[in-house]
Amino acid sequence: MLLMWLPFVFVLIILGYVSVLDFKTRRVANRVWLFAYPIGCAMTLASIAFNLVEVSVVLVSLVVSLFLGLGLCCSGFYGSADAKALIFIGLTLPAIPHTLNPTLGLSALPVVLVVFCFSAILSLIWPLSIFSLNLKDLLKGKNMFEGIQLTLRQKIWLLFTVRRIPLDKLGELRYFPAETVVVQEECDGKPTRKLLRFVKAETNLQKYLDTLKGHSELYPNGVLASPTIPTMIFFTLAFTIVPLCI
Repeated sequence: MLLMWLPFVFVLIILGYVSVLDFKTRRVANRVWLFAYPIGCAMTLASIAFNLVEVSVVLVSLVVSLFLGLGLCCSGFYGSADAKALIFIGLTLPAIPHTLNPTLGLSALPVVLVVFCFSAILSLIWPLSIFSLNLKDLLKGKNMFEGIQLTLRQKIWLLFTVRRIPLDKLGELRYFPAETVVVQEECDGKPTRKLLRFVKAETNLQKYLDTLKGHSELYPNGVLASPTIPTMIFFTLAFTIVPLCI
């Protein structure tokens, strides 16, 4: 019984630790994974040796975790630490021990896939919290879109994804710029604010910061910026409820 649940407890401890790092700095040092991966791999090999999990289940879990982690990282939706966390889950815990009565009967699916789906659902809390803060500002008479031309669709989308913050706060790790400055010839070379549709998680933000700070006169009331999602927290929350469902 101990060997069956040890990988689950180990993954939960690692996820809990990196969640704290992710919340505080949005960064997770590689030394965490250099410690976690070998131990996770050893646990999986032990589970195979004691016939607690089939090799085919391990291979499917690893392939799914690699596909999710690398795919989302390369596309820019996840950072490298998020991808490493998914691969770590897939490597260390390919299947939940069948000692609980499942609620949803998802045992045929790899644990990492269920964690990813649950975390995506739980992370909807983040845009809703951003919307509530923006709505509060709007009710106070603050115009977060002042100085930038946007369509109604763009405004609705931004209400759920960005906040207006002082320009000097944009250098903090928790914010990604949601706009930039362009110089258009049709506007007599006058710099204007332009919406950034997407910034990859691993993008070097310094060039965007330099551009914005070089035109600080355009942002007397702040700049539109996206609070980055602490993905590890949602991974951890999703992981804790998986045994009851899968």
